[in-house]
Amino acid sequence: MFHLFDDDPIFYNYGYPSLTVTGTVSGLVNRLSNYAVITLNIWMPHTYSGDCVVTLTSPSGTTIYITNRRGGKNDDVFDGTYFTDSATYSVKTYSFNSNGVVSPLKPESPFSTFRGENPNGDWITNFYDMASGSDNGKVNEVVFVFQGFLSFFSKKKKKRKKKW
Repeated sequence: MFHLFDDDPIFYNYGYPSLTVTGTVSGLVNRLSNYAVITLNIWMPHTYSGDCVVTLTSPSGTTIYITNRRGGKNDDVFDGTYFTDSATYSVKTYSFNSNGVVSPLKPESPFSTFRGENPNGDWITNFYDMASGSDNGKVNEVVFVFQGFLSFFSKKKKKRKKKW
């Protein structure tokens, strides 16, 4: 689990990843299993949520979209959103029609994409603001969790020959 935050929230601006949050995993000996559950909780207030793009990149280089310009003209819909593959509603199809947090949501691309990968290394979350203008955003906190993620392999026991 990564629990990353800053007492002084970080502002980000138009056009490039002005905020990158990195968490490092080390010492795990197995790959992510087919039962791995990955979740991401973000506190990202923004005055026009539809400007925002958030991606997550694994140590293997696989990148998924958490949200890709969703949320419309509404304020702060991702300011406390819990992203999980098991949510009822998807960020892609949810009808954002008011200001305020929407949670939980399925991410744009499923976290299950990472199954089978080595979890050791840097996990990178990038935050983008894709529109110019006077609106702005910040990231107050990021919580990234793996659950039941290890893939164990057992070796067959050799049968011992009985001595008569």
